[in-house]
Amino acid sequence: RFKAGRKPQENHNYQPIGSLRISKDGYLQRKVTDDQRLYPARRWQFVHRQVWEAAHGPIPAGHMVAFRKGQFTNQLELLTVDRLECIPRTEAMRRNSLHTKYPPEIARLAQLRGALTRQINRKAQEDQA
Repeated sequence: RFKAGRKPQENHNYQPIGSLRISKDGYLQRKVTDDQRLYPARRWQFVHRQVWEAAHGPIPAGHMVAFRKGQFTNQLELLTVDRLECIPRTEAMRRNSLHTKYPPEIARLAQLRGALTRQINRKAQEDQA
């Protein structure tokens, strides 16, 4: 266990403020604070959001910063404002929806697979009980 009041710099895997890392989803993140009261993931911010906010100010409520189609990068030198756009979350949902990403036949098969999986799981739980 860590003792109370221990400095984060004493940890063997400590990263200084300003360090960069790539998230599990492939996005570039920068460490912004060492505040121990924050959950560790809150100590890191997405660099593409920082780039947008530096150029355009705060992101409006209900919006998000996304890469333009075909413009994704996790290289700091290539990450520029012209690769980004601020879109409503509803538009992001539409872009990532099963129904707009795939043809109707594939979307329907994915729905049926989910329904079948739920029934199988329900049956397995009943058998265990």
